[in-house]
Amino acid sequence: MGIARARTIEVVLDGPPTPAWQAHALESLAESSALDVIEVHLSGPRPRGVARRLRSAVERRLFGLGADALAPTHVQTRTSSVPAPLVVWLSERPVPTSERRDVLHLRHGRLVESAEEAVSRAVVSGAACLETDVLLRRGSDTVAVEKTVSGVRPFSVTLSRDLLLWKLVAVVRRAVERLPYLDLSPSPSPSPVPAHGGPLSSTVLAARATSAWTRVLVTRLLFRRPWSIRVRRRGPEPTRGWEKSEHLVRWRRGHVYADPFLLEHEGRHHLFCEEVLPGVGRGVISHTELSPDGAPAAPPQAILQRPYHLSYPFVFSHKGEMFMIPETLAVRRVELYRAVDFPYVWRHEAVLLEDVPAVDATVLFDDDRLWLFAGIGAPHASASDELHLFWGAAPQGPWHPHPRNPVVSDVRCARPGGAIQRWGARLVRPAQDCSRRYGGAISFREIDLLSTSEYAEHEIDRLEPDDLGDARATHSYARDARFEAIDLRRRELRAMRSISHSPMPTKRWRG
Repeated sequence: MGIARARTIEVVLDGPPTPAWQAHALESLAESSALDVIEVHLSGPRPRGVARRLRSAVERRLFGLGADALAPTHVQTRTSSVPAPLVVWLSERPVPTSERRDVLHLRHGRLVESAEEAVSRAVVSGAACLETDVLLRRGSDTVAVEKTVSGVRPFSVTLSRDLLLWKLVAVVRRAVERLPYLDLSPSPSPSPVPAHGGPLSSTVLAARATSAWTRVLVTRLLFRRPWSIRVRRRGPEPTRGWEKSEHLVRWRRGHVYADPFLLEHEGRHHLFCEEVLPGVGRGVISHTELSPDGAPAAPPQAILQRPYHLSYPFVFSHKGEMFMIPETLAVRRVELYRAVDFPYVWRHEAVLLEDVPAVDATVLFDDDRLWLFAGIGAPHASASDELHLFWGAAPQGPWHPHPRNPVVSDVRCARPGGAIQRWGARLVRPAQDCSRRYGGAISFREIDLLSTSEYAEHEIDRLEPDDLGDARATHSYARDARFEAIDLRRRELRAMRSISHSPMPTKRWRG
């Protein structure tokens, strides 16, 4: 069998100067063994205007944002004597009607406009998310070949725009690499011909931004936003009745608790969680045992500490042994621990994924295989947007990546939110909705198809912060045969801190 020839492509960018995300997308395309970039053209600079540049500068200073996706960079052009059959059009300028070759290009929110304009439009309209399509224009037909859904942070167009654009570096490469394997004849349901959005008023944008900044800064000044955990006896519906739930654990004032995990082992009920002590900048894994009669349990005690932040303690049993996979995003790897003296002593067993910015790794045993779900973000992008799936035969690995990774590219349901459960005949995955904010809601999703080649799921229920009474956010759900738990974040006036003298740090946004 011969070696498959690389697909030759032309890439069209803005510039000079070229936005940083487009330069990174070009580098990523050039690194692909399936692609051969034989032409690179620049369509001309895209001025943003003083008002937009000033707004971005203010937001970067106020909120300490990361890498600027629109930072100006230099790109070397390239020409070929033989035109490439496919054009990857990343420029914000419209694709010329005179171009007769196949063209892959972007559309945000069903309009052909810049990501910054699309995100601004979403913020002004109050939308929680924004859909981006990679479209193939072939002759008179336009077909969507790849899609992703990104969050819209109401307080920052710049943050929302940057997270979207950095993610598109990976999305565009996937679309180009997968194009030869798509069945485009007959075409899938055709996408409507892209429309162009009109410009937004600079006055409206400035007023909206100023109002959002003021609300965020006043909220930070007046309130703390501590995370806590609520535990109750299992009810008939996991998304109902939480505002009246019991207090089955004694929590230490001033400590942050999140990411609850419940496990029944040898007839005893165990609660594991992330705990952040007052004045400490990193989390530890803590544990308490729940009383079978529902009497308040003792406060959680730390059982696993490392020199870096730990959270999301996924504890599971496999072939008679107990394992834990805590989140270790701080060191960019997924670590496995084995119980030496359950539940108090844990030994580092293996590194499952190395140099990977993975969050909330969750293991499922199904169909005689172990499946590992994890949120993984592209460089500079959010780890809450895309769900990656791996399979293996043993907890130690090796773990094989699913060929359709990411199996979910949607900020409303990608990031894991607890152990996968069986609701009767249903296999249900709790997922975080991080579209508007970190911990916006929990989406319960039935897994319809799970194999080494396919994956599909759909939402069957939701748990909103409003369902918890006074909560502002929630992102993890756990249960065993007798109990269930959620975490939640509330607002507390900072004046109460002076009265109690009990500082309570907030859980950091890891978005």
